Amino acid sequence: MKSKYTIAEAKDILKQTDVSEKQLNEFSQDERSGIKKLLEQYYKRQLKQKALIEKFHKKEFLEKPFWDHGLAVAGVDEVGRGPLAGPVVTAAVILPADNTLYEVDDSKKLSIAKRNELYKLICAQAIDISVAVGSPQLIDQENIYHATELTMGDSINKLYLKPDHILVDAMTIPVDIPQTKLIKGDSKSLSIGAASIVAKVSRDKLMTMYSKIYPEFGFENNDGYGTKQHLKALDEFGRTKIHRLSFSPVRKFLNYIKIGTSLS
Repeated sequence: MKSKYTIAEAKDILKQTDVSEKQLNEFSQDERSGIKKLLEQYYKRQLKQKALIEKFHKKEFLEKPFWDHGLAVAGVDEVGRGPLAGPVVTAAVILPADNTLYEVDDSKKLSIAKRNELYKLICAQAIDISVAVGSPQLIDQENIYHATELTMGDSINKLYLKPDHILVDAMTIPVDIPQTKLIKGDSKSLSIGAASIVAKVSRDKLMTMYSKIYPEFGFENNDGYGTKQHLKALDEFGRTKIHRLSFSPVRKFLNYIKIGTSLS
């Protein structure tokens, strides 16, 4: 039996998420191979979406008790504890209970394109977002762990809405707000996952900017981590103003290169 739709029309219909049962029944009785393939692809997408939403609801369980009582909960995460250069960046994100951020996950698990896509969605749906930057000088002065805690505190304090509770990835934030510390929280909590994406995209933009000032180090590709190119540039040109002097691979280089001057 052949349905009343052309294959092109069926393709447009099956791209939608609200296909009627009547249309699906009609397509299921259509013997054309093109229609059968389109219908198979539709059901695969539906199963994938169902699994994604189920995973999404499991990741909401930490926030849901607060949302159910009309309370604001902030997820907080950091990016950049390990690099030899650049700041540590933290983000705090307060999400609404009715958000549809189904694909939010630990930023490290996502492609650049997916992170950027989700960053825009988070910014569009979040109740409040704050980003804070901990300078290399702060890191050298306080040590990276404490500098990260202080910077997380800054991201909380810069929120317009004071949260009733904080979910944080494996740190303790020096603020007088109840908080839950989670190991690998960016994979377990929707809010922390959103914060990890905001922090990652924000720091990547900063490091791309620094790469234009210090082109020898390839910061746009390595984000300040100790890659072969980065270590070679350190050995050849010395350190920059954004290097962390307390990190051992950097400590031995006493001289700074001139800002904005390519020495290659």
